[in-house]
Amino acid sequence: MKKNKKMIFIIAVCFVAVAAIAAFIFVQIKDQTYFHSPPYAPVPDKESAALVVYYSRSGNTEAMAREVARKFNADIVKIEALKYSLDFQGWRNAGSDADDKVTTVQITPETVDMEKYQLVFIGSPIWWYRPAPPLWTFVAKNDFTEKKVVLFNTFNSKFKSEEIELFRKEIEKKGGRLIDHIFVRRGRVYYQKSGEELIEESREIAEAKMKEWIDAK
Repeated sequence: MKKNKKMIFIIAVCFVAVAAIAAFIFVQIKDQTYFHSPPYAPVPDKESAALVVYYSRSGNTEAMAREVARKFNADIVKIEALKYSLDFQGWRNAGSDADDKVTTVQITPETVDMEKYQLVFIGSPIWWYRPAPPLWTFVAKNDFTEKKVVLFNTFNSKFKSEEIELFRKEIEKKGGRLIDHIFVRRGRVYYQKSGEELIEESREIAEAKMKEWIDAK
C-alpha cells in the first residue's frame, strides 16, 4: 500500500514538473515571436500635427501604434532598445529592469524634434504594471513643452494607476500635458486576443477618441 502511494506521489510530481516545463517553453516561444502588423507610412506631401513614438519588443505595441498613426496620417518613430532583444537574455533583462523600476536605458533615437507637432502619442508595453523602461528614458531626454500627450499601452495582465500617475508627472516636468491614457489588454498567454483582434480594438479606440484628442485644450 505504501509502495503504491509512493509511486502515485512520484507520478504526480513528474506530471507537475513536465507541465511546468511545457508552460515555460510555451511562454518562451510566444515571447520570442514577433507579431508583424500591416506596415504604415504617412501619406507624402500631407502635413500632420500628430506624432506617434513607440517602443515595442514583440510587435504588439507596434500594431497599436500603427493604427493610431493611420487615423491622423501621423509621423511615426520606433524606439529601439538592444538590451531587450527578442531572446531569452533580452527577456531576463526586461523582467529584471522592470521589477527594479529602471528608467534609464540606452535607446535609439534618444531625441526627436517635436516642435511642429501639437499632439504626441507615446506608447510601450506594460512591464510589471508600468510603462517599459525605454519610454521613461524617451520622456527624460525630450522636450514636451506645450504638447498634448496621449499614452498608449498593450499588456497581458494589468497596470497600476499610481505608476501611470508617476509617468504623467514626468511628462509634466518636461513641459507636456498627458490628456489621455489608452490601452489594449491582451490577456494571459494561454488565452490571448489575436493580433487581428488587437488591431481592431486599437482602431476602434482611435476612432472613438479622435475628436476628443483634437479638441482637447
